[in-house]
Amino acid sequence: MSSQDNSNMPEPTDGSEMSRQTTSASTATDDLNDYIFVKRKKRHKKHKVRKILLIVFACLAGFVALTVSTVFILQSIGHDKLLDYQDVDMSAPVIDDVPVQTNQDGKIVFYNGKTYRFNETVTSILCMGVDKEELVLENNTIGTAGQADADFLVALDTATGKITVINISRDTMVDVNLYSESGQFLQTDQMQLCLSYAYGDGKETSCENTVRSVSRLFYGLPIHSYFAIDLEAISVLNDTVGGVEVTLQENMQSPYGGTLSAGDTVVLVGDEAERYVRYRDSEQLDSNNSRMERQKNYLQSFLNKALTSTKKDLSVPLKLYEAASPYMVTNLSVDKVTYLALNSISHGGMEPVFESVPGTVKQGEKYAEFYPDEKALYEMILQVFYTEVKE
Repeated sequence: MSSQDNSNMPEPTDGSEMSRQTTSASTATDDLNDYIFVKRKKRHKKHKVRKILLIVFACLAGFVALTVSTVFILQSIGHDKLLDYQDVDMSAPVIDDVPVQTNQDGKIVFYNGKTYRFNETVTSILCMGVDKEELVLENNTIGTAGQADADFLVALDTATGKITVINISRDTMVDVNLYSESGQFLQTDQMQLCLSYAYGDGKETSCENTVRSVSRLFYGLPIHSYFAIDLEAISVLNDTVGGVEVTLQENMQSPYGGTLSAGDTVVLVGDEAERYVRYRDSEQLDSNNSRMERQKNYLQSFLNKALTSTKKDLSVPLKLYEAASPYMVTNLSVDKVTYLALNSISHGGMEPVFESVPGTVKQGEKYAEFYPDEKALYEMILQVFYTEVKE
């Protein structure tokens, strides 16, 4: 047999070469597995972060929705409380030269040839300044609650944003409910409005008694809210807005020493504010009238500054409310305040218009007595709380 040429036949490889190939393949597989693991880990991490973000976003969205819902509910409840006129029963004065007729429990008035309809978008708040350092009774005795020296009826038209502040003299002669020292109702007598606050507990029932007397003065006008502060609150509120600027109509002794001269424009700070709105010469019959003018000027300047500050910082009303809380009594609940604040913001915070109950001061047996001009008062009521029906 002839010999065969094996030069083209593949030569067998040894074991080490096969091992190297196997190791290379294994390394490539491991690298691929590592790459896939890292990719999966990164993908899982991204998915986890996304899941956390979604949870946080859902919580925030839920919180916002809950907050909005809460505000909406409070606003709705506040609206219903402030504008509840289902039980209106208003009367009218008897005026000699002008016939007056009412219909629908006083919601419709025929006066001087014109027809007026009660404006149910107006809510009323009675604000009282009490001449005591603290709103409490002495020895728990009715009649020692202090007097409502400053009385302002605030009428807010929630449809237009118009604010009317009506200054009522403390000496106005009104019908006041009297109670025994134990709190039992005795009778109703005519006396100065300021005394109505004394016949109560120095807090809620005192406010309610004053509200009742003012409502009678305004021929049964429903007054849904009240707000009373003691003397300590004046300087606190004054300084919360950074002081109040006024032009003095008369010389005033500063509680810090020295004299502030008539004609000077000054920024009242601390106890100066209390002295400015409280002082009067009790020996003068009409001394309360000049004090009321000072109170009106002060309140106008205070409100203007508070409204201007609120336009820059919406937390100002809350700061004022919190500052006054230790020194006040009010039925302005959270829902009412929420509605009033949102309503004021929606109308741009209009500046208030000031009015005063018209009338005449007379010397009583011992003290000054203020008798309203019924015709002028009723015409003011029609102007503020009614709208003319155009034919």
